[in-house]
Amino acid sequence: MALLERQQQLETLNRLLRHARADGGKLVLIAAEAGLGKSSLVEHFVAEHRRDARALWGACDALETPRALGPVHELAAHLAPIGSGAAPASREGLFRALFEDFSRPERVCLAVLEDLHWADEATLDFVRFMGRRIQRTQALLIVTYREDELPLTHPVRLALGELTGDQIVRLRLPPLSLTAVRELARDRGVDPGNLHRVTGGNPFFVREALAGSGEDQVPATVRDAVLARLMRCSRPTRELAEVVAMCPGRAAHWLLAEAIGADRDAIAEGVARGLLLDQADAVSFRHELARLAVVSSVPPERSRELHARLLKALIAHGADPPQILHHATLAEHVEALLEYAPVAGRQAARLGAHREAAAHFTAALRHSAAMPAPARAALYELHARECGLTNQTGRAIASAVLALELFRELGDIDSQSRLLSFLAPEYRTAGDKARADQCLVEATGVLDPVPHSAQLAVALHARARLASNRGQDRDALEFGQRALALARSFGDLETESQALNSIGSALLIAGDRSGYALLEQSLQLALAHDLQECTARAYCNLVFAAVLEHDITRAISYLSAGIPYCEERALFSSVAYMRAYESRLALDRADWSEAERIATQLWRSGTLLPLQSVPTLTTLALVRARRDEPGAEELLEQALTLAAPMGEPERTGRAYAARAERAFYRGDLERLVQEATAGLEVVSGLRLPWIKGELSFWQSRVQPPETTAEDVAEPFRLMILGDWRGAARAWQGLGMPYEQALALLEGPEEALREALTILDHIGATPLAAIARRRLRDRGARGVPRGPNEATRSNPAGLTGREVQILSLLVEGLSNAQLARRLHRSQKTIDHHVSSVLAKLGVRSRIEARAAAIALGLLADTDR
Repeated sequence: MALLERQQQLETLNRLLRHARADGGKLVLIAAEAGLGKSSLVEHFVAEHRRDARALWGACDALETPRALGPVHELAAHLAPIGSGAAPASREGLFRALFEDFSRPERVCLAVLEDLHWADEATLDFVRFMGRRIQRTQALLIVTYREDELPLTHPVRLALGELTGDQIVRLRLPPLSLTAVRELARDRGVDPGNLHRVTGGNPFFVREALAGSGEDQVPATVRDAVLARLMRCSRPTRELAEVVAMCPGRAAHWLLAEAIGADRDAIAEGVARGLLLDQADAVSFRHELARLAVVSSVPPERSRELHARLLKALIAHGADPPQILHHATLAEHVEALLEYAPVAGRQAARLGAHREAAAHFTAALRHSAAMPAPARAALYELHARECGLTNQTGRAIASAVLALELFRELGDIDSQSRLLSFLAPEYRTAGDKARADQCLVEATGVLDPVPHSAQLAVALHARARLASNRGQDRDALEFGQRALALARSFGDLETESQALNSIGSALLIAGDRSGYALLEQSLQLALAHDLQECTARAYCNLVFAAVLEHDITRAISYLSAGIPYCEERALFSSVAYMRAYESRLALDRADWSEAERIATQLWRSGTLLPLQSVPTLTTLALVRARRDEPGAEELLEQALTLAAPMGEPERTGRAYAARAERAFYRGDLERLVQEATAGLEVVSGLRLPWIKGELSFWQSRVQPPETTAEDVAEPFRLMILGDWRGAARAWQGLGMPYEQALALLEGPEEALREALTILDHIGATPLAAIARRRLRDRGARGVPRGPNEATRSNPAGLTGREVQILSLLVEGLSNAQLARRLHRSQKTIDHHVSSVLAKLGVRSRIEARAAAIALGLLADTDR
C-alpha cells in the first residue's frame, strides 16, 4: 500500500538528518495512535538512507513485564564489546558505548527505537540520557510511541515531558484525508466516504478493511477484517498465526519449529496473505493490531496450551527470564513463575529497571504461599526495597511488614533489625512519625543480645538519620558517630557512607558549614564503591543543605550532577526529592516561571509522597502568592496538613513562614503573628538558623523583638535589627533579588524606588503595590505605574509579548524560529516560552493551544 500524505514528515526527517550530519544530532519523537503508520514512515525513511547512514534498530515488546534494556541492547548489538560478551554490559557502560558510537564522525548514525509506550524504565532512562546529549553526536535518534495510550501520569509521558530544547523534535501523524482514502479505494467497489467514516482515516484500518472485504462491504471492525483473511488460510498457517500471536514482537524460527513444528510453507502462505512478515530469523505480524485481533479469537484453554508449549521450548533453550515469565504467567505455570520471577527481578534490579524488578517480584509473591518461610521472607524484602527505590512507599511498607513478621517467626534477629531500619525512613517518607519512631526503638532493641554487630551500626545510623531530619543535631551526632565507629570496625562501607551523610547533614542544618566536608566524604566513598543508594542520598542532602543555606552556586553544581546520576539509575524517589528543591532554588533566584514549571510538573505526576510534596507545594504557593495569583491559600493549607504529622521542624516551619508571608501581603497582621508564632514554637530549642530567622523576621513586622536572637541567619538578623542596607547587600550577594527588595522596603525613598524596580522586573505584584503605597505616603512624585492593564486583565496573566509568542508557538514554530521571527535571542525566547507554559499550567504546545482556547485567548480555528 502506498505511503500517502506523509511527504511533509519525510521532508522534516530528511532535513533533520542533514542537520545531524553537519551541526549535531537530534532526537525525534513520533507520536500517533495505533495504525497511523509510524513504522511504515520510519521504515520508508530508513530504506532511503541505508547507503549514506548507519542504521540501528531496537523495539519494545508488549510483554507482561518488559525486558530491562531489551531494545537498547538491540541497538547496541553491532558493537563488538557488547555483542561478543556473554554477560550484559552495565547500563552506564551500555549508555556510554552507544553515545560514543552515535558520535563517530565518519558516517551519520540513524537509530530507531520503536513502541516506547511498552518500554521498561531503564530504557526510558536511556532516552533521557541521549536526549540531553544528542546534540553532541552525529546521530538522528527516532523514537515512536502511541500517545493515545498514555495517561498523564504514565512514566513514558513524564520522561518525554522532561526533554526540552531545540535538539528535541516532536512529530504527530494525522489520519488520512478523504482524498487519500478515495485513492486507496479506487476500483474496489467500496464507498470511500463510508470507508473513511468507519476507519477514521487510520491507514491500517483502511488496508485491513479493503483486504478483508468482499467487493462492496466494509467490515464492522478491523478484527473482522483480519480474521476473515485468516480463515482463508490453510490449517497449518492458521495454527502458525495463533502461535505467532502469542509472542509479542517476533517469534524466532527455532521457537516455532520446537513449539508446533512450523514449516516454511505455512510461513510463506502467511506472508503471501499479507498477515505475516518473514524476517531473517523470526516471524511477526505485519502490525500489532492484527496480532491482537488473532489473540482475541483464540479460546482461553487453547491460549494456555500454546503458551505452555512456548514456555517449554524457551526454558529448554535458556531464553531470557522476562520472556519465559511472560508465557509462564499466561500459561498459569506456577512452578516456572516461582523459579524465574526472582531471577528476572534481580537481573532487572542490576540493570536499574527497578519498577520492572518490583513487578517480577510481585508475580512471584502472588504464588509464594507454597514457598519455604525463609525464601518467602527474602522475596518480600526484595520487593520492598525495589518499591522503596521507585517511590512506591506504600507498597514498600506493606511488603517490609510481611517480611518482618516472617523473620520474627523464624527468630532471625539481624533480619528483623534490618527490616525495622528500612521501615523507619519509609514511614518518615509517608509522613508517619509515630511508626517511624517505633521502628527505630525496636531496631536497636532486638539487638540487645548482640551489642557489638554490623547490624547494630545500621540501626544506630537509622536513628541518626531521623534525628538529623528533625533538626536534633546532638542526637544525630551521637548516634551517627557510634554508627560510624561500628561500621568502620566491621568494614561496612555502605553504613560508613550513610553515617557520614547523617553527621554532615545534621551539622549543616544547624548552620555548621563543616558538614559539607563530611557529606562530600560520604559522596566520594559511595561513588568509589558504586554504592548507588548512598550516592543518591548524598546528592539529595547536599542539594537540600545548599538550598537551605541559599548557596546557589553550590546547589546548581550538586543538582547538575545528582539528578542525571539518579535518573540514569532509575532512583526516582531521589530524583523527585532533588527536583522539589530545584524548584525552590528557582524561587530563590526569582526565576518564578521555572519554579512553577518544575513544581507543577512534579505535582501533576501524581507520584509525590508527603516528604517531597511539602517543599513542592510551598514553593508553588509562594510563586502564586508573590504574583498575586489564585490558589496560594489552598496550597499552603495542604502543605501544612502534610507537614504537621512528620515532626520535621524545617518543613513545618517553612510552611508556617510561607503562610505568614501570605498574610503580610493581605495586610492581615493578626494572622501574620499567629502563623509566625506557631512556626517559632515548632523550631524552639533547635539550631535551625535559616528557618528560625525567616519566622522571626515576619513576627518582627508586627511585634519588634525585645532582644535579637543570635541563632538566626545573618541576613535575617540584619533585617530584624533594621539594618536594611546591610541586609540588602547580603541578599544581593546570595543572588536573591526578591529578598533584596524586601530589605530595601525599609529604607528611604531612593531604596524604595530601587526595590520597586526589582519587584516590577520579577513580577512581584503584591510587594510592588506595598512599595508604591509607601512611596506615595511619603509624597514621592513620578511613581512608576507598573504592569499595564492588558497584562493585569489577561486571564492567564500573560504580557503582550507573551500573547504574541503564544499565538506563534501554537502554529508550530520552534524556539529558534520564534527567535528569528521576533529578532530576539533564543535564550530570551526560551524564557518567554517557559513563562507562557507555566502561566497556562501546561507542558506542551498542544496543551497550550487547548488551554488558550479554553481561556478565550485564541480562536478555535482548527476545523
